[in-house]
Amino acid sequence: MTQTPKIEIFFSQMCGLCHEAMDFFRSRGLSFETYEVHWKGEDLLDSENARELKKRVPNVEFVPQIFIDGHHIEGYRSLEELIKTGEIESILSNGDMA
Repeated sequence: MTQTPKIEIFFSQMCGLCHEAMDFFRSRGLSFETYEVHWKGEDLLDSENARELKKRVPNVEFVPQIFIDGHHIEGYRSLEELIKTGEIESILSNGDMA
């Protein structure tokens, strides 16, 4: 039996590509946790979610930042490439491919 991957998405409400990423996982019937962050100019506004994101990705410049069982996917364009190549399937089936 395949274990359901833990998917975490750091996003901003105004980010269209963040919603594209969430739509992809929804279309696959996969549940995920979301962590909303807010921007002021080029910096994240301080919040618990922003501090956690900066801890995981110290030089974060954009969202979405996606984690699948700890495997970091930096942005929607990276996710899109993984979808096109089919590599997302192996990440979802055993997220320890970091």
